[in-house]
Amino acid sequence: MQLQTIDLAVLAIYVAFAIGVGLYFRQRASKDPDQFFLAGRKLPWWMVGTSMVATTFAADTPLVITGWVRDFGIWRNWLWWCFAVGGMLTVFLFSRYWRRLGVMTQAEFAEMRYGGSGAAALRASLGFFHAFLTNPIVLCWVLLAAAKISDVLFDIDKTTSLGIACAICLSYSLMSGFWGVAVTDLVQFCLAMIGAIALAFIAWDAVGGQPAILEKLSGVGGESGEILGFLPSPGGGSWLDLSFWTTPVAAVAVYLGVSWWATSGIDGGTVVVQRIAASKSPAHGSVGTLWYNIANYALRPWMWIAVALASLLVVPHGDPVVSPVAGTVVAISEDLDRVSIEDVEGKRHQVHLVAVEGWEGVLPKILVKLDDKVEPDTKIAKTDSEKAYVVMMVRFLPAGLLGIVVASLLAAFMSTIDTHVNLAASYYVNDLHRRFFDRNRPARYYVTVARVASVVFLLEGAWLATVSDSISDLFTFFLAFLGGVGPIYLLRWLWWRITAWSEISAMIISSVTTTLITFVFDKGWPVTALTPLGSVESEAGVITAEGRIVIVVLLSTLVSLLVTLMGRAPDPAKLVSFYEKVRPTGAWGPVRALSSATPAPREGIRVLGGVLGGLAMVWGLTLGIGALMLDKAWSVTSLGFAFGGAVVVSLLLPGLLRSDAPAAAEETENR
Repeated sequence: MQLQTIDLAVLAIYVAFAIGVGLYFRQRASKDPDQFFLAGRKLPWWMVGTSMVATTFAADTPLVITGWVRDFGIWRNWLWWCFAVGGMLTVFLFSRYWRRLGVMTQAEFAEMRYGGSGAAALRASLGFFHAFLTNPIVLCWVLLAAAKISDVLFDIDKTTSLGIACAICLSYSLMSGFWGVAVTDLVQFCLAMIGAIALAFIAWDAVGGQPAILEKLSGVGGESGEILGFLPSPGGGSWLDLSFWTTPVAAVAVYLGVSWWATSGIDGGTVVVQRIAASKSPAHGSVGTLWYNIANYALRPWMWIAVALASLLVVPHGDPVVSPVAGTVVAISEDLDRVSIEDVEGKRHQVHLVAVEGWEGVLPKILVKLDDKVEPDTKIAKTDSEKAYVVMMVRFLPAGLLGIVVASLLAAFMSTIDTHVNLAASYYVNDLHRRFFDRNRPARYYVTVARVASVVFLLEGAWLATVSDSISDLFTFFLAFLGGVGPIYLLRWLWWRITAWSEISAMIISSVTTTLITFVFDKGWPVTALTPLGSVESEAGVITAEGRIVIVVLLSTLVSLLVTLMGRAPDPAKLVSFYEKVRPTGAWGPVRALSSATPAPREGIRVLGGVLGGLAMVWGLTLGIGALMLDKAWSVTSLGFAFGGAVVVSLLLPGLLRSDAPAAAEETENR
């Protein structure tokens, strides 16, 4: 046990607060599904945006970013910084569209957008997909992070820590629904910022601050690039030469050239859409999403990066544990401290794992599985970079402050868990149970069903966590699993020709291809022996995470566009109702001709200008803060871009929001 009495008291106070919130909102949340899943659609912009920030900062977030920085370098964060493009599209375009529709889930949107039997099939597919697959996968990696934190702080096994974590979350989330989520998110955000800032300053100062970091880490490379590099170093030659495209450079090219538009969150994503739907109006949804993007990309990451960099001076990578013989892995101890290998003569060899110096009793992470074939010098285990963040907490934080930081991680964990439990239940109740199985029941009945479903989905996520060990691997798998639907999700708002079958085909191809590459071809991609795939292929012949995204996106986009163009075009008359409610920009000519709605003048140009200005502001702040921290000469230039982008946003966003005001007033009057 690494915590003192005062630390445990801080944790107990936060848990009591969360349960108190659940009890306070229990009656209000039980009235009907709108109250339970969307807090009655009454949230102001500051609650909307802060709830988004709090939910996307789970307990796993500082751990996985610490792992990326330690193993690769700062540049690896472009894997998620690239999503700011979609975030700005949501601010200036899609958040207003979602709020105008008034839907509860993205699956409900399907029937409003398309209509007919295909739309009903899509709604059922999305309901199942998000209830039983996507949200439990997110629950899995968040629960896995909780288990890793518990391992360091409390020295308890994974199963016990998962059971405790699930019990804490269910204790209040089942009572309060989304009301509890939104209110506890505010406290979680404050705790998280206090804890992360405190640890960053203390750890940074303890290792000697900026001079020590620059002296000892400049020129130091991770597995795939320089640790302090904001971009990876290319190979020799011009960008037209294959040697230029090293694996890290190709990875960043995929992030900035493909990932941002290939993600399922290109038009918001489930978490963001739920909060937009819960907002008071389209304007509150847009401004809340803007605040989320600023806080998410610019304000938060450098606190975790600072700790990750400092950790390399305190708990450096140890040498990996390697196999002494060729053979087969026949046993792994329950305590994960011993691996048994049987050689070709049937003799067993025990590989004992011990903590590397400086790791405070944390054992290396086992890299092999039962029945794996190993050769002499095959890596059996290595230090777990994701746990370095927790090791730094224990090493440097005094009693009391450690309790606050642990409470912030617990709050972050609870915030993300209750959100995705609530989301999974909303998809099941709204898009499966109430839509297809049991239509005409009292509102309170559906709230009861939601509470039962919440327990089921949390248990599913916990079971998945028992068979997983890497948060980063789960995150990158999830990006590819949903990556192929991004282009269709973007086009469905902008092109009348997209149909329900376009979405269904993209979803099937994306999920099936990702699963095949990850699990069926996990020992090597069969065609690479004949046709090497360059930077998307690892040294072992296995497709990299970035290569997997490219393959999934190409296949799913090609198939879905073929389905769109070869299938029957939708009847424009049946899309008029959707068009008049949303008033989307883009290629809607045949539908627009039948509609009495007048499109906003030059909206597309204003949206594009706003997106570019928003990106300049967010990325300028993100890179500028990091550049100041690491004494980069271009820090002032970056912050100048941020200021210019903020001016553009302040000029363009109010005009776009004013165009929503009449519709919002009409909606309020109708209610």
